[in-house]
Amino acid sequence: MGRLGGDVNLPRVPPQAVGRSGGDANLPIPVTALLLKPRSWIAPYVALWIGVGLLPFQPTDLDIFFWPSAKIAVHGHPFSVYAAGGHALYPNANGPVSLLPLSVLGVLLNAVGWLDATVPRRGIALGVFCLFVLLMAREAVAAIDRLRGTPLIPSVRLLVYALLTLSPLTWQSVAGYGHIEQPIEIWLLLLAARWLGEGRPLRAGIAFGASILTRSSAVLMTAAFGLAGWRQSLRSAVTFCLSTAAAGVAILLPFLIADPSNVIHSLFTYRGSLKVGAGSVWSLARDSSLETVVQHYDIVVVVAVVLATNLWLARSNRFDEGRLFAGMTLTSAAFTMLAKTVWPYYFLELYILGCVWAFGTWRTQHGVVRLVLLPIAVSVFGLIAEIGSEQYLPLTLVRIEGAAMFVMLALMIAWILWFAAREPASPAGIATAAVRLKGHGPERADQGAG
Repeated sequence: MGRLGGDVNLPRVPPQAVGRSGGDANLPIPVTALLLKPRSWIAPYVALWIGVGLLPFQPTDLDIFFWPSAKIAVHGHPFSVYAAGGHALYPNANGPVSLLPLSVLGVLLNAVGWLDATVPRRGIALGVFCLFVLLMAREAVAAIDRLRGTPLIPSVRLLVYALLTLSPLTWQSVAGYGHIEQPIEIWLLLLAARWLGEGRPLRAGIAFGASILTRSSAVLMTAAFGLAGWRQSLRSAVTFCLSTAAAGVAILLPFLIADPSNVIHSLFTYRGSLKVGAGSVWSLARDSSLETVVQHYDIVVVVAVVLATNLWLARSNRFDEGRLFAGMTLTSAAFTMLAKTVWPYYFLELYILGCVWAFGTWRTQHGVVRLVLLPIAVSVFGLIAEIGSEQYLPLTLVRIEGAAMFVMLALMIAWILWFAAREPASPAGIATAAVRLKGHGPERADQGAG
């Protein structure tokens, strides 16, 4: 008899048999292992978003722009959704992809009489669209695993999920500003990156085209994706570009045919009429002759920096997935650094893509600062941008905030370029993942992580 009264000759129960039928045991899954599964937290996470949506706060862009468009679809005119904003100075300026799930939700809410009930409508909408936050996070964690070459251990995996789904920037964008399209856009970009890396340029192009018609600024990622496809083969790059164009035309054409004037204004021409706003270095040009130039051509400077940084990464004839994510991160940083108006939610793409690059390419010899600097810095940028976006802020403070943000983002771009252009080191450093159990073959450390 053993010390606890058991038979010392009884066979050991392998960890992978715990909680499973067959073999030597059918024991319940330990609570700790269950809590380490990301899927165990889905229901509480959705409930949290619904609860936040039921809190009293001011109308967001979800109420002001997205729902009026969705209501047109609900009432039988799905291709006239841009008529809601008409030729307003600031219309619904994003593509129609995110309006599809919102319109379906609108049909259900209309059936129960809640389509115009602001508070329950917002709570349910956030509960539904937080599922795209989870999809985004799931694809981001998968990308980190690919970049590392080995999966994260369960505890670290759960921590990364938390950093992505509970980030202040995530709440700021989706709940605070109502930009339900951003998690969908980033999820599609991550899908495109995975499929392109797997040698599926057709699928990748379709996903990328859909991301552009989810959030217009995603078109700036063309440089990074184009270089990644070209480094694979000319055929891959051509297939990717053609499928992107085909997906974009297929999605947008019905809307253009049904309502060309409002679609063209909302998605293509309205931006030139917007004045230079807060959060931008171009606020230094306010009340000068340069302001008019910036108002119409700021995007030219953005594109120039995007091309320069991505070409710099590709100069050594290598543009693997690590450099693709570095290029996407640099593209997001360039947009937030040089756009004529920068809202706090603009930093979500930079945060998510930057986390994937930082966590996925980190090695132990890089030190802790290399691991945490980018996510912490971008989170701080988002908070500073929130302060700078306050209405009626004195122009002097607006200019100080815009100039400071420009300097900080420029330093971040230089820092990313310096690390990303270096040859990758090995082995991967975030939490060793491969574990071998004697007598039972290899056991993945993320097994049961969900």
